[in-house]
Amino acid sequence: MSHTLPAQQSVSDSLRTLGTTPRKTTMTRMLMMIPSKKVQRCLLAVLFTTLATGAHSAAAHELRLAMQSDITGLDPHDTTDNLSYSVQSAVYERLFQFDRQMKLVPALATGYRANDNATEFVIDLRDNVRFSDGAPFNAAAAKTNLDRLADQGMGLKRNNMFSMIDHTEIINEHRIKIVLKQPFGAMINTLAHPSAVMISPQALKKYSNENDLRVHPVGTGPFIFTGWASGRSVSFVKNPNYWEKGWPRVDKVTFYPTPESATRVARLRAGEVDAVMPLDAQLTKAIGRDTHLKVVHDASVLQHYIVINNLKPALKDVRVRRALNYAMDRNIWLRAVHGNMGTVASAPMANAIPFYQAQAPYAHDPHKARELLKEAGYPDGLSLNMWIANDTSSILASQLIKQQLAAAGVRLQVVPMDSATRTGMIYNVSDPNAARYDLVLRGWSPSTGDADWALRPLFTTGAWVPKLDNESYYSNPQVDDAIQGALGSADADKRGAQYARAQQLIWKDAPVIFLGNPDNLTALSRNLDGVYMLPDTTFAFNHAHFVSDNVQQ
Repeated sequence: MSHTLPAQQSVSDSLRTLGTTPRKTTMTRMLMMIPSKKVQRCLLAVLFTTLATGAHSAAAHELRLAMQSDITGLDPHDTTDNLSYSVQSAVYERLFQFDRQMKLVPALATGYRANDNATEFVIDLRDNVRFSDGAPFNAAAAKTNLDRLADQGMGLKRNNMFSMIDHTEIINEHRIKIVLKQPFGAMINTLAHPSAVMISPQALKKYSNENDLRVHPVGTGPFIFTGWASGRSVSFVKNPNYWEKGWPRVDKVTFYPTPESATRVARLRAGEVDAVMPLDAQLTKAIGRDTHLKVVHDASVLQHYIVINNLKPALKDVRVRRALNYAMDRNIWLRAVHGNMGTVASAPMANAIPFYQAQAPYAHDPHKARELLKEAGYPDGLSLNMWIANDTSSILASQLIKQQLAAAGVRLQVVPMDSATRTGMIYNVSDPNAARYDLVLRGWSPSTGDADWALRPLFTTGAWVPKLDNESYYSNPQVDDAIQGALGSADADKRGAQYARAQQLIWKDAPVIFLGNPDNLTALSRNLDGVYMLPDTTFAFNHAHFVSDNVQQ
């Protein structure tokens, strides 16, 4: 099978920008020689207008984005969160990627061929591409990165995702063959995951300590890393040798972690940033009233849910987990937290994912929830903690969740923390029984666009953290068999049947509290284009440009 894929500054600041100062400039001395004060005023007006226009033009070539939290690192092979992946994409590129509709498109690869049983994939690589440190991107570089991803001894957070790779062969300078240990029909989609990037082999050697690479990213992307001030900003400058002609069209990109959503919007309205990602639904009206701004609305495959620690004594009981699901009114959650933009959960994965199968809903029924808790031995209810991120949307959601669980007899202690701290406390636990959380407010987006990555990382026994992302420590051998069976076939009907079985079992076991799939919202300056959120909630900005720009492509 062969595939080719489709391819604001003051006048004083303005003067300093031009290498002058507001006093004793040549123009000032010239004006002092002109006897007419009226002429002086006219010339000054022209000067100030020219300088202000020049300052605006200069500012238009810096892209400034406010995001809901800080990144956790700059090594995609060792990253698990989509926000970090988004920022990393300034520097790094993959062999394949997704477009705005989550369709597979080429990036550093131009096409591929697979054998009939999906165990061998020959991939053609793009020519005339270099890493920003000057190293060539070629088959050897691709093999180095795939070997690193496949090496289960590396201890990287995404190694397990590529455990199916047996080895990678170099066919010629721009062609490789990936040989798998067993059939894996989702291989090309997996190579389009945001973690599957190409890192400069020179950088991998120079920064062999993974903690060094975490703060020294070197890739083939349109920007070059310049600095990370933890909690304040992450910055990049234009890569002058980027392979894609005409891009990038901004000279600098800076990301500003801003957890409070109203503050993000205030910064946008004040002109301090050019985009806010994501935009909380409650603030869309405020943006709509500002003629200088706009809202971009995109569909999402992000599934919001609440992790339930299935190893905790009370939470081992499926009746308790089902009670928590019956306690939630998902329609109120969607309306109150996300402006009723999106859908409520009707399966363990979003309805836009291939092989989605709708299940009988967990209707909002606090009485039934109380009865199930009583049946499980908790007639007076129970007390639980829930870890959340410290951003506005999560805090708002947690308040609603606390109220709804309380109506069913569950007393909830909400524990907010920054994303990096929470991730560390979840993933850096060697003994699953030592995990300290009962519940975790989470979102999961299958960034491969395939049912495999919507289910396997969250619901299989082999995916318990830190190997993958099963933070619930959920285990059902029947689910494991169904998901593995789907991967072992390239036949769509057979895969569909296995995924349908897996979804039915997972829904019945209720290892998490299923919530739903809010739409993606982005707020932008009206003159900014090429910035938006992809369905998996990563955001695109590498083709950002200001419509007032006259840059020729």
